[in-house]
Amino acid sequence: MKTFHNPVLRGFHPDPSCCRKGNDYYLVTSTFEYFPAVPVFHSTDLVTWKQIGHCVSDPSYLDLNGCPAGKGIYAPTIRYREADDMFYMVTTLCQNDNYYDNINFYVRAKDPAGPWSKPIVVKGARGIDPTLVFDKERCYYLGNRRFEPARSNDSRRKIWIAELDIETGELIGEKRILLEDGAVHGARCPEGPHIYHFNDYYYLLISEGGTTHNHALSVFRSRDILGPYEINPRNPILTHRMMARGSEFNSIGHADILQAPDGSFWGFCLGVRPYGEPMLRNLGRESFVFPIIWEDDWPVFCPETGRVEKEYPLPYDDGSTRSIESTFTDFSSPELELWWQLLRTPERKIYELTDKGLRLFINQYTLSDNYASAFLGIRQREKYFIAETAFEFSPASENENAGMIVLLNGQNNYSLMKSIENGEEVLILRFADEILYRKPAFEGIVRVRLCASTLDYWFEVKENGFWSKFGPMLDGHRLSKLQYGFTGVLIGLFGTSYGKESSSSALYRYFSYTDREEL
Repeated sequence: MKTFHNPVLRGFHPDPSCCRKGNDYYLVTSTFEYFPAVPVFHSTDLVTWKQIGHCVSDPSYLDLNGCPAGKGIYAPTIRYREADDMFYMVTTLCQNDNYYDNINFYVRAKDPAGPWSKPIVVKGARGIDPTLVFDKERCYYLGNRRFEPARSNDSRRKIWIAELDIETGELIGEKRILLEDGAVHGARCPEGPHIYHFNDYYYLLISEGGTTHNHALSVFRSRDILGPYEINPRNPILTHRMMARGSEFNSIGHADILQAPDGSFWGFCLGVRPYGEPMLRNLGRESFVFPIIWEDDWPVFCPETGRVEKEYPLPYDDGSTRSIESTFTDFSSPELELWWQLLRTPERKIYELTDKGLRLFINQYTLSDNYASAFLGIRQREKYFIAETAFEFSPASENENAGMIVLLNGQNNYSLMKSIENGEEVLILRFADEILYRKPAFEGIVRVRLCASTLDYWFEVKENGFWSKFGPMLDGHRLSKLQYGFTGVLIGLFGTSYGKESSSSALYRYFSYTDREEL
């Protein structure tokens, strides 16, 4: 029997939402402060996913500048509407902790690969985690919001619904409260709501307990989409909160459900592969798949064990299994590959592809400025990896730097950069702006690679045909999500002129990233 392994989308891919058209499946995840926003993946077997585009890729549609780390695009939902043969993606631009000044919007497309429409803002829709529910000829907006008045330490939220004019983004009629609690009275952070209509019931699925170890899923049902909703006596229907924090998977929650053409049901949720105690999670939150059955008109998630497992039988006999992956680019394609991410919306040209490689235009922004710095990165996918690049850079002044970086956010990152000091070119290893090691640079192309073995990271440079470690071992605890935002680690290319205007650029010949079983 063929099997597949969880997670099916590895590395920083949280809040999965999935829909189906015919025999094709489409999935989206959150991107927070990164751009383009909301990657779109396609699959025909539910476990092998290929990225085909982004829902928001036009810089004029989304401004993430000024957005702190961990804010930005939250929890998208993708839905297919048969009535107009159209795909819809709805999400939140989150700008503060109280969720009162956020912008909830949706885009639509005939082809999920794009192009997607200009965003349509849902007027008067406070809160986060929106869903569009298409029921008969009506469309409903489903979301959550904090109680009023705003209290930053109040994690209670109301799940609410209102009819929506899908053409204008106007809410119609009253906002009806569906839930003021989760599965228990006073539940923390009821959020991520979805409504499904199966047989005679509408099912309301929510997350609760917060997005870390106590994350959980609960379900409610009603014969009317507007309620009242009765609680499932088995709630929470899925959680790993009873397991040790260092167990293989934790923080399971924020799920979506779909039915396959053969009648089987499947769930998609986020989860974490921790590095052990105290719940270190450099890979960020990833996307998992699990089976669903029905008993007594209630869904039963992960029916054999009650938890998300690493290995399941393939949903389809002709499905494929995952193997160790390698990513390589010599930047010779006319367009940059879809896996690359910018940090916030570019205000100016960040890069161009040339016949010699990728040219990165450095600018005055540092990673802690909350503006679009000269950064391009890909997600770390495994605890063991090797990433490599080769670049040329001639700094014009001491404030100009370019090289390679491993990044959680502006305050938590390691970089190996080429710069100039006292008129001589040097290679400098930094944690954020703190210099850890420096060495005179050699002439010509700088070949550098970054290696990781769980919480040990280190840079190497190639000189005279040999690789040698550059500077000290780097502590991966400082790249953990435990204390810093909702994202995971990215590895990539970076340059800055530290607050001063610059016309310099660095040329990158290639970039490779390879997952390893171990190093």
